[in-house]
Amino acid sequence: MITARKFTIWNIALFVVLVILVQQVVSWGWISDFDKSAMGTAKDMKASQDIFSVTVMLGLRGIILTICLPWMAWLSWKRRTWIPIAGFVLVLLFETGLAGALKMAVGRSFPYQYRGHILLDTNHLAFPSGHAANAVALWGYVAWYVTQGRRNMRIVAYGAAVIVWCVVGVSSWLLRTHWPTDLLAGFILGGIAVITVVNMLIAAGLSNTDVVNREATSEP
Repeated sequence: MITARKFTIWNIALFVVLVILVQQVVSWGWISDFDKSAMGTAKDMKASQDIFSVTVMLGLRGIILTICLPWMAWLSWKRRTWIPIAGFVLVLLFETGLAGALKMAVGRSFPYQYRGHILLDTNHLAFPSGHAANAVALWGYVAWYVTQGRRNMRIVAYGAAVIVWCVVGVSSWLLRTHWPTDLLAGFILGGIAVITVVNMLIAAGLSNTDVVNREATSEP
């Protein structure tokens, strides 16, 4: 379990990195040159649209909800507790609100719209990446919840979640639907959301670890 001290340090560190990213994007810092270079590399690679347009959907909110909401609802019914689905919905609302507010505040054009310069206005919503935020926050919450009381599963579940994050990020970059900094900002926002909600549940004594431990010990 992450301690209050570590929770504070992690969230402060993520927030500082996010502030630096926003500052660089808004002020046209060196990071914009990096983004344009990365976009050119992706364009030259000519990645398969058929493959990566499918893999990027692992960060699509609708796909994640279709898979995870019934799963969390079933766990809530099985364990007679609202914690699985309530925590999931809370993470969803938190990361969606954070990402939405920042999208409207920054207003950045997408790589596929690039015509010699990156636009910053309220008609564009590239920064941060919602797909990246969804992947980290929602898959991260599911990985955390289903591995409570099952430490042997934790490495596998967390490893699978990290692989999904990487697949979403690489796919979006190669498809030129997001700049690398959009993706990084999305990952950070998703991390802030899931870390905050998980620790709120733990602090309130609602992590449901005792229920899971009893299930694990009762299994043949």
